[in-house]
Amino acid sequence: MTSSSHLETLTRAECEACLAAGSVGRVAVAVDDQIHIVPVNYAVEGATIVFRTGPETILTETSLQKVGFEVDAIQERLRSGWSVCVHGWGREITDCMDVESRHLRDLFVDCWAPEGRDRWFEIIPDSVTGRCLDPGGLNLPEASAT
Repeated sequence: MTSSSHLETLTRAECEACLAAGSVGRVAVAVDDQIHIVPVNYAVEGATIVFRTGPETILTETSLQKVGFEVDAIQERLRSGWSVCVHGWGREITDCMDVESRHLRDLFVDCWAPEGRDRWFEIIPDSVTGRCLDPGGLNLPEASAT
């Protein structure tokens, strides 16, 4: 089957709009020389990702570590979709009292996992990249006008 798809690089504003449109993404973190990729419910402020987890989970290892975060939307039938990747540093903000941490903890994270997800983490972005396959047939989320 011949494909006439077009792969397009997303702008930072388009990446942030895609991040804001999602609520489930994947966090990648290395623990004991093994890469773990864990789905999370999240909220976003710009390109800063916020998620909650329970005590003693793989996700608690993200604090002070290089991490990756990925979110996407795929339309298999149309063979199109977009993907956004954030690379940065994890930081636990559960007990942080600075204004930014308190603001991030006020964001709504619709956590699907069982109760006890009271540890808050942020991913501070170093880089944000995104791609869209066949953007003509895919409705990207609207970038906010700021």
